[in-house]
Amino acid sequence: MEHLDHSHDGAAHTHEHTHMGENGPHTHSHEHTHDGGHSHAHGGEQTVAVLRYMLEHNIHHAAELSDMAHQFTGEAQHQLLHAVESFDQANGYLSAALELIEGENA
Repeated sequence: MEHLDHSHDGAAHTHEHTHMGENGPHTHSHEHTHDGGHSHAHGGEQTVAVLRYMLEHNIHHAAELSDMAHQFTGEAQHQLLHAVESFDQANGYLSAALELIEGENA
């Protein structure tokens, strides 16, 4: 399946994340698929589907950053919490844009 300027052909792809735990860093992966609700007939709906996917993905990453921030103190924690705020702000803009786009297409 194509997402604007790239294709995933319905296949899953994996993102790896490294977290600092009590016993040091550990890496785990998350698999994401692009099938199901992402299949749409025309551009406007396809764009909305991609934006929704991006919003959900960003929410997930913000939660991971927040979890990581609480493992640190001082300036490192402070900077990670700023990163969480940035994701939250971007998510607010994405959410507002989606509402406007969906309102126009209703």
